[in-house]
Amino acid sequence: MADGKTARHVAPADLVAARQFTVPYAVNLTLTSTGGLFTPNHLYKVKDTNGDVVFMVKGVSFSSRRLLLDAAGKNPLLTMKPKASSWHEAWRVFRGESTSPNDLLFSVRKPKMFQWKDNFDVVLATNTDEASLCDFKIISRSKKCTICIGQTDEIIAQMHRKTAFFARDKLEITVNPNEDFAFIVSLIVILEEIEASRRSSASASAAGAASAAGASAASGC
Repeated sequence: MADGKTARHVAPADLVAARQFTVPYAVNLTLTSTGGLFTPNHLYKVKDTNGDVVFMVKGVSFSSRRLLLDAAGKNPLLTMKPKASSWHEAWRVFRGESTSPNDLLFSVRKPKMFQWKDNFDVVLATNTDEASLCDFKIISRSKKCTICIGQTDEIIAQMHRKTAFFARDKLEITVNPNEDFAFIVSLIVILEEIEASRRSSASASAAGAASAAGASAASGC
């Protein structure tokens, strides 16, 4: 994102992290999950077409926060934090390692409680008019995601999920020229975290239902 115009047209290049994440050519990235039994807080790794690490995403112990880090995994660029008890499935993203309202950059949320399509609105912190349109929108499907400017059909990035047996999914991300790819990666990570939360909730509900059914059967004997 570049040229210092408002986000509804072309957002500032330094909107999210630094100007180095905005380049005049398309950027192709691959995101894979990396969390394991012995490294539960190492969540994702993002590589370029040469296989070089561009970003890492780590969790924070005893917290729902997620940190987007530089290639070395040392310097926090963004902090992503879900909003508790929100039907919007809302997340807020802050500069660096902060969670201060003064460092809020943007938020991600569902526009409606009930919707046929899995869409999300992205609203910049500078957009203080809650009645106004979103600055960006995310149109998400099971294996595809498209990110557009505002309520337009102008695409700035896309993601395609590649699945394989006995291997972790790979998310192939294409970011258009002059768009902040740190910003785009943070949106994809948030979508992955929302989906993971849904799976966890569904598993918990299923386990609870099975337990209740078992208890009911036992009491009827």
